[in-house]
Amino acid sequence: MRKKAMICLVAVAILSANGEGWCSDQEWTDLGAKVQSNISAGNLPEAESDAKTSLQYAEKNFGPSDSKTVKSTMVLAGIYRDLGKFDEADALLKKTLSLIEKTFGPDDPAVIHPLNGLGMLLQVQNKAAEAEAIFRRALAVDEKKPSQDRLPVTEVRENMALLRANEGDFAEAAKLMEQAIAEREKGHSAKSEEYATSLNNLASIYAQQERYDEAVSLQERALGVLKDAAGPDTLTAALFTQNLAGFLLLSGKKAQAEVLLGTVPDILEKNLGPDHPALVDVLMEIAELNEQMGNRQKAEELQKKATLIQSKALKQKP
Repeated sequence: MRKKAMICLVAVAILSANGEGWCSDQEWTDLGAKVQSNISAGNLPEAESDAKTSLQYAEKNFGPSDSKTVKSTMVLAGIYRDLGKFDEADALLKKTLSLIEKTFGPDDPAVIHPLNGLGMLLQVQNKAAEAEAIFRRALAVDEKKPSQDRLPVTEVRENMALLRANEGDFAEAAKLMEQAIAEREKGHSAKSEEYATSLNNLASIYAQQERYDEAVSLQERALGVLKDAAGPDTLTAALFTQNLAGFLLLSGKKAQAEVLLGTVPDILEKNLGPDHPALVDVLMEIAELNEQMGNRQKAEELQKKATLIQSKALKQKP
C-alpha cells in the first residue's frame, strides 16, 4: 500500500444536503427538499430541473436579491458545476454577485455566498490562484463586517483549506479547517454530515503533516458522526472507512487497518453492485496490505477478484 494512497479530501457543498438553509415559505422549502433529494440520489438532471423551478419561484415571490433567492441560485450553480456546465454556472453566479453589489454594496456580507460559489467553480477548473483571490476577498469582507449567517463563511474557510492543502500548504490548511470546525460546533451543526466531512478533511491534512495519531482520532470521530447522520452503508462511509484504515496503517497499526479496510468492499457492493470498477482499487489495496502482513494466499485471491472485475469493465466498454 503506497504511503498516502488512501488520504482523500472531500469537497464542501454550496448548500448542505440535509436541507439547511431552506426555510420560511413552505412551497419553496418543499422545492428545495426535492432538489436536495435528487442531488443525494445522484439524479443531477432532475435536480437541475427542480432547481430552476425553485429559483423561478423565489425570484417571483421573494425578489431577485432576497437571501432565499440567492440560496436557490447557489444550488443551481452548484448543479451546473457538477454537470460540467461551467459557463452557465459562471454566468449565474456573476449575475447574482453583480446584483447584490449594486443593491447592498461590494463589501456587504451578502456577497460572501456568491463569492464562495465562484471560488469553488474556479477551483474545479484548476484555476487555483483565481479561486484563492476570490476566497480571500470573501474572508476579508467578513473580517470588515462579520456576517450574521455564518454558514457561507464557514464554507469559504473549508474550501480555502482544501485549496491550500492541494497547494501543499498544510499548516494554513489545518488552521483554516480548525476554524471552520469550531464555527460549525458553535452553530450547533456538530451532528451533521457536513461536520463529519470537515473532520475527515482535517484528519487528512493532519496525516499529510505526519500527525498520524491525531488523524486516527479525528477520523474515528468523523466516521461516527457520519454514520449517525447518514447511515453506516453510504458511499461516503466507505470513503471515510478507507481513510481511517489508511491512517491506522500510517501509524503502524496494520492489523486494525486490515479489519477496517475489509469492510469497504461490502459497502461499495451494496451501493454500486459486485462488479463496479470502484472496487478494483480497494481490493488491490487490501491485497497489498495482506501481502505486507504475510497473508499471500488471501492477497492472491483479492488480486484475482480485482483483475476479474477490471476485465469485465474493459469488455463492457464500447
